[in-house]
Amino acid sequence: MAQHSEPVPGGVGSPMESQAGTRRAEHRPGMLTFAAVVMFMVGGFEALAALLAFAGTGWWVTDMGNLVYANFVLWGIVDSIIAIIALYAGIDLLRGGGFGRGMAYVFAVVGAIRWLFVIPAAPILAVVVIALCVMVIYALAKDSDQLEST
Repeated sequence: MAQHSEPVPGGVGSPMESQAGTRRAEHRPGMLTFAAVVMFMVGGFEALAALLAFAGTGWWVTDMGNLVYANFVLWGIVDSIIAIIALYAGIDLLRGGGFGRGMAYVFAVVGAIRWLFVIPAAPILAVVVIALCVMVIYALAKDSDQLEST
């Protein structure tokens, strides 16, 4: 008859140890990772907006309803700065830093307020983006003690 041996806690192959077996593995909450990924998405979309602004593909609607073609290099620079801040905040959030958490709060709150004004033009998209912003705020608030302990 074959005997089944139970693994020894803290032994080789224990999920509590890293590959080298020298330190305990840290567990980051999934919602916190979600918030960081959303920050990466914000950074990517802002970088794309900056690229389009530098390429001169911006369109604005006048009061008369006419489309006016405009090349906004200034908005390209602003979008580039926002993209860099968002990407750095996502990295810092994954590391457990306070700057990432603060910037994620700012981006989520400002994004939710901004998309409230878009509801008349694109109601479904606006509701989805606002829901994502609320989920980021929830993730940051729910796991705030985990961030403070790192």
